[in-house]
Amino acid sequence: MTRPPPSHGALPGALAREEWVLVSDVHLNEILAPDERAAAPPGWWEYKSRHASQDADLAAFLAAIDQRRPAWFSRSVLVFNGDTFDFDTCFSGPPERDVPAEGLPPTVDGSVFKMSRILGDHPGFVAALARFLARDNRVVFVLGNHDRELHFPEVQELLRQEVAAAAPPGLGAAVAAAITFEPWFIYVPDTLYAEHGNQYDATCSYRDVLDPSVPPDREHALELETPFGSLLGRHTLCRLGTFNPYNDESFILSLGGYFAHWRRFYFGRRPFFRAYFAAAWFGLRELRDRRRRQLAGRSARAAAPAPQRAAAPEPTPEPEGVAQTPAYRAYAEAKGVAPAFVARQLRLSSTPIVDRLRLLLHEVWVDRFAVMLTALAVLVAGIALVRQWYQVLILLMLLPAIFFVMRMMGRGSLALQERARWGLVAESIAESLRVPVVAFGHSHRPERRPLTRGGRYYNLGSWAPVLPSDGGSTLARARRYLVVRPDANGRVHVVFARWGS
Repeated sequence: MTRPPPSHGALPGALAREEWVLVSDVHLNEILAPDERAAAPPGWWEYKSRHASQDADLAAFLAAIDQRRPAWFSRSVLVFNGDTFDFDTCFSGPPERDVPAEGLPPTVDGSVFKMSRILGDHPGFVAALARFLARDNRVVFVLGNHDRELHFPEVQELLRQEVAAAAPPGLGAAVAAAITFEPWFIYVPDTLYAEHGNQYDATCSYRDVLDPSVPPDREHALELETPFGSLLGRHTLCRLGTFNPYNDESFILSLGGYFAHWRRFYFGRRPFFRAYFAAAWFGLRELRDRRRRQLAGRSARAAAPAPQRAAAPEPTPEPEGVAQTPAYRAYAEAKGVAPAFVARQLRLSSTPIVDRLRLLLHEVWVDRFAVMLTALAVLVAGIALVRQWYQVLILLMLLPAIFFVMRMMGRGSLALQERARWGLVAESIAESLRVPVVAFGHSHRPERRPLTRGGRYYNLGSWAPVLPSDGGSTLARARRYLVVRPDANGRVHVVFARWGS
């Protein structure tokens, strides 16, 4: 594979005999038990059904890694590049606790319960991962936006314990030690850079990717920041269960598409628009409340000791300033990159949409519904007041204008628009670090493109649940994996393939 000129860092000897295998967006979620499925409406939450589970495919894939690895390599490092677990679609809770419709909040206790539930519902995956690690392999879980609750040490420890308990006798401690977690990115000098990619998506980015915590107050325990996409999805999916949340083509629809979906699944059966507006209202309220608490906590920590009047939360610091904080300096040093590179990545990251109120309202269709209601009111008033034939013509002339305005306002999801620049972000990373392979996930859309200075950018697709209704969609073809093999001569060999093809 063509590669950029070598960087100043040499590949560590301990890594020279390791191959790297990457997958992304597995989205293991809770599986509904028979009694839970019976309580849900017909066709509800199909992505949580046992037949949609990925356990069998993942077990076969983990076994195949060892079988296909060339003898020159001593072991494999498996990278789950974010969103391996889906905490945002776990709506259950302990029987003795009053659980909101959207599930437990991202507190330590809530996240531990959700991790326990997900692992308990996927014993095949847990057992296969334990066998894989018992063969002297390693695994790295990169944190995405749907499994950011792995940020809690208690959740990480639970995962280690469950996988270790499934290991062959005597190997539990070694298996637990082979599991590591990565909050942002993986960097292997001269070989590989990988991160989930949600930081370049305003609907799913974090204000502080290393510390997304929301300080506690009198009414709330310590929580994690939840991006717009995850939080609104959590509030929506618990009320609208007919979408597959992992398939963009299932839920990012035109106005006509939503109308057709409503007529097919909801008309005369259950509320749709009322459920959507309830989800949008509760989601926006929770987003703004967490933003207020998070910024207030940051302002309190940065405030001078002298008493001051209460002030509005301070704006987010510039990326260069954030990159110079002790946490980011230590992270850059641990990764073997310059603080300037970290500052550059922060500068390339998208400002969370919760800080951009106009775009926030646009994403939940508030502006479009307001225009539609205004247009409807004008038309109704016009029809009531019409007296002459030319007044009818004037009203008819308004229809194309209304249609044009609605088309201009509905130019697609912001997340889809921002993905267009990911290739440029990959170019910047490859140029800065001189790596031949840059890999993201997050979009669920496999992609491979050459980089200007040599090497390639890859999007790893998704191993999320695929439903029969998803046949022919991008998601149905997205189950990919990337194998990166550096050799003794400094070359990097790459395989990008579709599992099961």
